[in-house]
Amino acid sequence: MAQKVVGYREMIWTCPNCGAKNPGSVRVCRSCGAAMGEDVKFEQQTNAGMIKDEKIIEKAAHGPDIYCAYCGNRNPAGAKTCSRCGADLSEGKEREHGTQHSAHLDERSNEKERIVKCLACGSENSSSALKCKNCGAPLNVSTQKDEIPAQPEVNTAKKGGLGRGCLMIILILVIFGVFGSLLLNGCGSGGGGTNFFNVTQNTPVPNTVLNAVVSAQKWQTSVQVIGPVPSKQSSWKEDVPENAENVKCSNRKRYTYDEEKPNSVEVCGTPYAIDLGNGYEQFVQDCVYDVYDSYCDYTVYKAGVIETAHANGSGPNPEAPYVDSKYSTGNQSVSYSVELKDENGKVYTLNPSNLYEYRQYAVGTEYLIEVNNRGRIVNMEQK
Repeated sequence: MAQKVVGYREMIWTCPNCGAKNPGSVRVCRSCGAAMGEDVKFEQQTNAGMIKDEKIIEKAAHGPDIYCAYCGNRNPAGAKTCSRCGADLSEGKEREHGTQHSAHLDERSNEKERIVKCLACGSENSSSALKCKNCGAPLNVSTQKDEIPAQPEVNTAKKGGLGRGCLMIILILVIFGVFGSLLLNGCGSGGGGTNFFNVTQNTPVPNTVLNAVVSAQKWQTSVQVIGPVPSKQSSWKEDVPENAENVKCSNRKRYTYDEEKPNSVEVCGTPYAIDLGNGYEQFVQDCVYDVYDSYCDYTVYKAGVIETAHANGSGPNPEAPYVDSKYSTGNQSVSYSVELKDENGKVYTLNPSNLYEYRQYAVGTEYLIEVNNRGRIVNMEQK
């Protein structure tokens, strides 16, 4: 993943000796003269703009400061000897760096700004200021005015009474109680209540035996006709077959890469700040590249079902539907039906499961059939 530098900004630090705030590039407190120790943290400024001076940018990008191993003095990166005691800095310790911070300091803009009172002249200043706007003296953050926290609202509404849900539950229980009482009264062995479960006893109707004759044999056949059918496909341009038709292509994201490629678009994440360890912070974005390519929709012809041909007729020998010889055939199916007419002229339909069974019902064959009270044949015997 590529990292894109957005800019640089100076940080601040608070003197642990007197509480004064100092610019990050200052190594000794401007108020009391105390040196900045390695345990003192840099802080972000809320109202500082990006650095425009190229020389300061070069200084910021140079690297973390070095603390002298003998006197603890803070020295700039690249220094060979300590600026205070002259000791060799090869044994020195680099200042902690690399800590990441949010770049969106504007999120704090909705908070009520704190006020800091100048110890020298008593003027009130914004807490983000480093020195007094009236006299120019360094500001001490420990003198900020206290604020009275807002008291939480207390809900004084009285609680009581049954809720709507409770009333609904009580109503349901009452209804079920009444209904259960009715059931017990109606189902009791000696009670005189209404019986909700009276059963009527019906006398079964006997089956009817009739003479019948096969009056018709009918069949229906079908077959799938196989031929070239259009099929809509999609693929990257290099995979489009030569015989494709109606080819239409457009740019589409194909993959993401860490480095810039031809026909790519840079996509960067939210900027964030990195503490450089020298009083400055670097604003960066993590970026990748979405690479685009031609993606195409097209039509090709593949073997498939063009249609299903049908044929129907009567007699013992079913026939397949006609299919032109330039086409091949797929799945085939056949269905059979036989009609019997009884002595009263009523027609019954049978559906044999195979050709052998179908041919057993030759037209004119007589049967003795048994019909139930629903008009269905339940038994039959050839005469």
